[in-house]
Amino acid sequence: MNSHLFKLFLLLILVSPSLTVRATQITNAGPSLSVVQGDTASFSAQFFDVEGNSGVSISALHVPSGQNIGQFVRDDNGGNLQWTCDTTPLPTGTNPVQLIATDPAGAQTVVSFSLQISAASSIQKWRQTYFGSSQATGAALNSADPDGDGLTNYAEFAFGLNPKSGNPNIGSSVESSGANDGQMRAIFRRRSDYLISGVSYIYEFSSDLQTWEANSVAPQVLSDDGTLQNLTLDFPVLSNGQPSKFFRTRLP
Repeated sequence: MNSHLFKLFLLLILVSPSLTVRATQITNAGPSLSVVQGDTASFSAQFFDVEGNSGVSISALHVPSGQNIGQFVRDDNGGNLQWTCDTTPLPTGTNPVQLIATDPAGAQTVVSFSLQISAASSIQKWRQTYFGSSQATGAALNSADPDGDGLTNYAEFAFGLNPKSGNPNIGSSVESSGANDGQMRAIFRRRSDYLISGVSYIYEFSSDLQTWEANSVAPQVLSDDGTLQNLTLDFPVLSNGQPSKFFRTRLP
C-alpha cells in the first residue's frame, strides 16, 4: 500500500437543519446527516493528496444497495468538495454511506457516515411539491402568502390549493337541499387525510354575520378523490331560534 495513503485527509462537514458534525480525520467515528425523504441531502468537505488532488476520484457508496449515490462538485485547486443527493428513491430509516477517495495508485481512504431519512408528512410533501423543500422557511412558512390572494400557505394546504397561483376560492358554495320547504345546504371541502395531517376545520353558521355558531352535526361526505372530500351540511336553526343564513369554514 502506498505510504502517501496515510497523508490523505478529509475534513467532512455535514449540515442538517438541527445538527452540524465535524470529523477531522478519516479514521474518526462516522457522523450522521438527517433529512426528510424527498429533500436534498448535502455536505461540504475538503480533501488533500500530496501528489495532487486532480488524480483523486471520490464516490459516495450507498452500502445497502451497493450503488453510488449523489453528485459531487469539486475544486481540485482549493480541495473543496460539495455532495448533493436526492433522497426520494432512498428508503426511510438509517442508510449507511461510505465516502471513498481513491488515489491514482488505487489506494483508498474511506469515511463512513449515516444518512438518516425520515418520512415526509402530508404538509412536508405539499411544500416539496410547491417550494422544492419540506422546510417551513421563507415563502414556505405556514403564515406566508406568496401569491397574495389573502390565504396563508396553511389555508392553501388545508383546502387543496396552489400557493403560487392566486385563487382565494376555498370551494364553499350554497345550494338548495331539494326539500320543498326551501331548505338550503352548504357545500365545502377538506383534505381526505385531515385527521392524519392534524388539520381541524370549524363549520359555523350565522343569521347576521355578527354572531357565529359552530355546527355540531357531522357533515355528509358527497365525494372523496383520495386528496379532497366534498361535504355538505344543511343550514340549521340556531340556538337563539333564528334560521341561519350564512356559512363559513374556519381554521383554528
